[in-house]
Formats: sequence, C-alpha cells, structure tokens
Amino acid sequence: MKIKVEELVINPINPRKIRIEQKRRLQQSVMLFPKMLTIRDIIVNKDNVVLAGNQRTAILKEIVNTTPLDWMVVLQENEKWTNMTETERENVLEYWKNWTENPEVEVSVAEMTEDEEKELIIKDNQEYGDFDYDVLLHIYDDVNLINFGMDEGLFYNPDDDDTVTTKIKGSTPKKIDMLTFGKNGCAVTKEEYDILVKAYNDYIDMMGVNYGFVKSLLEKKGVHVMNVTIAQDPSEELPI
Repeated sequence: MKIKVEELVINPINPRKIRIEQKRRLQQSVMLFPKMLTIRDIIVNKDNVVLAGNQRTAILKEIVNTTPLDWMVVLQENEKWTNMTETERENVLEYWKNWTENPEVEVSVAEMTEDEEKELIIKDNQEYGDFDYDVLLHIYDDVNLINFGMDEGLFYNPDDDDTVTTKIKGSTPKKIDMLTFGKNGCAVTKEEYDILVKAYNDYIDMMGVNYGFVKSLLEKKGVHVMNVTIAQDPSEELPI
C-alpha cells in the first residue's frame, strides 16, 4: 500500500546513525534510482511509525521540503549524475518535482507486539558477514561503489593498518588518518595514498619546505590557482 511521506513517523529508538556524507550519498542513491523504493518498501506499524527504512524516510521527507536547486547541489557530487546528459538530468529533476506534488511511498504494515517491533528494528540494522571487496571491485569500479553508498572497508586508511607508517621528511614516522583538509575528508585507495606520499616527499626534497605543495599538484593538473608568494625558509612568515 502507499502512504503520504508526511504521515510517516521516524522511529525515535532507531539505533542506526548516519554521517552527513553518508546521508548525502543515500539521497543521491534514492534520487537516481527511485525504482528501489517500489522494490524494497518501508515497514511501519499500525501507527505509521517506521520499523525498517528510517533513513530512507528521512531522505524522502527532506526531498519534499527542499527545492530542485537543493537537489542539484547534492547530486552534483555524484559520478552518475555528472555523466548524464542535460536531458537525463532534467528527467530526474522532473520526476521528483512530480513526485513532490503527491509524495507517497510504498509501505508494508507489520502486525507485531512491542517486543517484536524492537527485535525487528535491531535485526533490520544488523549486518551479518562481510563484503568480499576483491569480488566487488571486479564487478564495479570504486567510483560506482561510492555512489551506491559503499564506504566501510573499501578504501585504504593507514590508521587501520598497523604495519604502515608515514615517511614524511623531517618528522617522526607516525600513522595518519584519512586525507583531510579543513572540515572536508577524502577517502583514498592504497595506490592513491602511496602516490601522494611519494609526491609530497619529492617536493620536500626539491624545495626544502612543504609550503606550496598543494598548489604544485593543482598546477600539474592544469588547475588555475592564484599566484602566492611561497616562503622558502620555514622560519619566514607566510603572507596573509
């Protein structure tokens, strides 16, 4: 049966947490593959409280309360979206514009006791077994897997590898986290990580300092950056 999204109640005891970047990927996944919502319906109780599908419900509520411009901001981060033609993108936006005029979603009503509902919530959020990532990467490329919502265990993080330490010039070897800059984070593969560390070390060997390293990477890729005076002596102050 179908029910209005606004009538669905997010379960206050849902144990599954979702990070902001995961939430954005889930919205991308839902918006670019809406058929999934008809194949895998949301499970509710007699009071329309969601027992399974809380995150999808939250995403649908957000779609209803945002604009096509907001959708495009989220979708532009997705590889599938960027590879679409202008017509295909317009069709996606048109689909969701029409849907928001009558925002209904497929649900199944489960007749359960309160204890059974609690058990379902836990079991629906419990993952059994692990993905064989070697097999996954033979079927899909890593970009598609990210767009499908995969992230745990797929990308290389030196902090999870007790055998790996960074080899940064002039510093004590130590483990590092995923590549971060400001409030942003970027997952990297083992190959990308090794290439980045080598490029960094080569730059240190050549320049003697790390100032301007990122700028040099961008220039190699033909990305225009503003001219910045780089201090050659670590003791010198950088211009503000």
